[in-house]
Amino acid sequence: MSNFTAIIPAAGKGVRLLPYTEHMPKTMLSVAGKPILGHILDQVESCGIKKVVFIVGYKKEAIEEFVRERYAHLDVTFVEQPEPKGLGHAIYLAKDAVSGPCFILLGDTIVDGNLRPLVHGGKNAVGIKPVPDPQRFGIVELKNGKIVSFEEKPACPKSDLAIIGAYSFLDSARLFSALEEVIRSGKTVKNEIQLTDALSVLLSRGEEIVPVLMNDWFDCGTVEVMIQTNRLLLSRHHRVPAELEKNNKIIPPCWIEDGVKAENCVLGPYVSAAYGAELKDCTLEDCIVGPHTQLDKKTAVHAVLDKYNH
Repeated sequence: MSNFTAIIPAAGKGVRLLPYTEHMPKTMLSVAGKPILGHILDQVESCGIKKVVFIVGYKKEAIEEFVRERYAHLDVTFVEQPEPKGLGHAIYLAKDAVSGPCFILLGDTIVDGNLRPLVHGGKNAVGIKPVPDPQRFGIVELKNGKIVSFEEKPACPKSDLAIIGAYSFLDSARLFSALEEVIRSGKTVKNEIQLTDALSVLLSRGEEIVPVLMNDWFDCGTVEVMIQTNRLLLSRHHRVPAELEKNNKIIPPCWIEDGVKAENCVLGPYVSAAYGAELKDCTLEDCIVGPHTQLDKKTAVHAVLDKYNH
């Protein structure tokens, strides 16, 4: 078992995902058959991490209920971020609950791949990936393979290498000290305290932070990206309970969780249905069906369907 503690910032509302986030936080929206947070926690566990600190805020009860019900075996702590002051502020709030090495994975980020080299590489590390629109992300600048600068959402990016929202630190106390320096300085970007500024402080103090190139990373901040992510994940991971094959037409690939009820439906390709969903006389293609969603005689294409919005 790893001695790392995972920190998962999940306090945001997800304004770009309204109306779907009107009743639940964005990290609880489903992709490929489970909430985004479920994918994140599966990744955390795949790295051997059993202790997790969640930074919660908007609709925090939904997160706490899901974690306690589906991941009861983990050692969890919930820390509230009362107002949205940025990622740096969210991470800083975990300081009393974390000691030793820590791993940070953002609450709207799905990584389909092996994170163990990033977590257990023996150095401070950040996951990176080239992107076509670097001005939307935190960016790293490399020289001779080493990180020489960080910048948050730069108007004129020095590179196309975005931070994917996965970070590993061997000594969390040094990270919290750097965050404290940023907070004391009053520096913000768009009125938010940024983690990238604390990473810059660590660099200035002589700390090495190594880049780890990741292949598949999905920043599930819009409905379009959620649909794209669902499609790509299903192209790799098809799963349908055998009993559903009898009374329905399934067109692969699909991901249907155990316990989903479906009768006289045509599902697929690229349909995922999360736990507790009930479908009857539906024809769905390229769709995400959220937890406990009930659909009757529904026809939909390229849609996110949940119990509040369909």
